[in-house]
Amino acid sequence: MMLLLVDVNVLLSSLVSRGDSFRFFFYNSILKKFNLIAPEYAVDELVKHKDEIIKRAILPSFIVKADFEFILENLLLINESGYQDKIEEAKEILIWHQKDAPYLALALKFNCYIFSGDKVFKQLCPEKVRTPKEILNELFK
Repeated sequence: MMLLLVDVNVLLSSLVSRGDSFRFFFYNSILKKFNLIAPEYAVDELVKHKDEIIKRAILPSFIVKADFEFILENLLLINESGYQDKIEEAKEILIWHQKDAPYLALALKFNCYIFSGDKVFKQLCPEKVRTPKEILNELFK
């Protein structure tokens, strides 16, 4: 299985719209092509904004909560101490887009792709970042 780091925006999108990102989580749970990781704080951010997520979601809150649990069951959460040694390297690469440094640091640490729909992140790290459509295509290869 390939290792894949999941960006918080992908998690958010999965919960709000149930589009390509959610389809990936669903089909990957069956096909088991990727092992999924994320920094712990990404989930903390989702929990902190859960009311806003539920308000923006296209589905009822009980389904959004079930989707959140489903996604969490398929994610290995990594504490910051697990990739702290790569933060400076990531910040040097992401000169003016520092908010994604922890994701890049974690991807550098584990030598894996980042599953993200962030266009700026993709532009700065085209060799590391894969969009939801690219990841779905990889899943079904």
